[in-house]
Amino acid sequence: MHIPDGYLAPAFSVGMGVVTVPSWVIATRRVRKVLNQRTVPLLAIFAAFTFTIMMFNVPVPGGTTAHGVGGTLVAIVLGPAAAVIVVSTALIIQALFFGDGGILAIFANCFNMGVVLPLVGYYTYRLLAGRAPLLSTRRVWAAGIAAYIGISVSALLVGMELGLQPMLFNVDGRPLYSPYGLTVAVPAMLVAHVFGASIVEAIIAALGFAYLQQHHPEYLSSLRSTVAGAEVTTGQARPRPVWQLVGAGVVALVVLLGVAGLVSGGGDMGHAFGADWSSVDWGSVGTMLIVVAVLAAVLVPLAWFLLPRSIRGVGTAYVAIAVLTPFGLIAPGFAYGEGKPEDLQQEFGYVPEGLQSLSGFFSAPFKEYNLPLPFFRADDAPMWHTAIGYEIAGLLGMLLLGALVWAFGMLMLRPGRTEVQESRGAVSG
Repeated sequence: MHIPDGYLAPAFSVGMGVVTVPSWVIATRRVRKVLNQRTVPLLAIFAAFTFTIMMFNVPVPGGTTAHGVGGTLVAIVLGPAAAVIVVSTALIIQALFFGDGGILAIFANCFNMGVVLPLVGYYTYRLLAGRAPLLSTRRVWAAGIAAYIGISVSALLVGMELGLQPMLFNVDGRPLYSPYGLTVAVPAMLVAHVFGASIVEAIIAALGFAYLQQHHPEYLSSLRSTVAGAEVTTGQARPRPVWQLVGAGVVALVVLLGVAGLVSGGGDMGHAFGADWSSVDWGSVGTMLIVVAVLAAVLVPLAWFLLPRSIRGVGTAYVAIAVLTPFGLIAPGFAYGEGKPEDLQQEFGYVPEGLQSLSGFFSAPFKEYNLPLPFFRADDAPMWHTAIGYEIAGLLGMLLLGALVWAFGMLMLRPGRTEVQESRGAVSG
């Protein structure tokens, strides 16, 4: 869903700022109500979380790839205003440093994923959860369903924005920017998410919420009046080991995506999700998986022993996810609406003039989540080289984003306010 430069007309892209910038201003003012010595680190942790989740691509129907965002979970825990700031900051960093999403398209991408997604997800969650206790199973289901709806609505908006370009900006009927019309872009985005990325988003939200219920209920109860409503009770969660939660999430993800892949591939595993898996060099994939496994065996335990106790569990989990992100490199094809000019040339036989001129508007230093060194970027570099660069870039991105959000939060933190005062302020606000 990261729209690159060239797919939207400059006037359209900048025009999206009319709704995005005021959303940022309102969110910044409101997020100060929940800022204290506990929530500032949480903002940084969840910013790193959304960044990592968006790096993890999965195959989806249509022969393309897509990813989750995690915005609904952030909104449920910290409130929608905080989610707008967190996800938008992650998207801006991705565009500036990693070339994921265009510079001119920042307003559009932040509106779709950083404003609409968490707001729709949050209020859907509130509707579904009702007055159920914070630690009830009903809220786990509500979180998952809300996340599914939130990212699906966001995907619908992306499809509409891409689909409007040929209607609004063309020369003699030939599109200047996105070549996909509404009748193509909207169904493609919805199918890719409703039967793919939205499932991932739902499982992430449900699993993350269940984990917090079991092991860190204080993160849910401390902001109860702001996020869930003052009348909501805390309740009691039934304890489950972490491995059971993770195992259930992985099994659900594999089964649901597997069914979607088989159905969209007509029952042929060689064309699961509508992609041609015969084009994949499985020898290179095998080598990459071995390298990734070795790195995971070294880096994950190392993170556990080196990180401070206060962030050991979360930090180790993030390192594990970052190490595993190269799995997304296996899937053939590219994310819908994010193809390079040469991809469009192959698909349509031409490249829209405006798209061609804007596609090289900005070159990020760590473009495509890789390091600017021949070892990682050379045309003949094996997949495992790319995988290592991808992992390092991901870890750097998490650290950079976490540090920036923490610094931003500390700057906004009102001097002299304690957690108790902050909680009372949130209730009265």
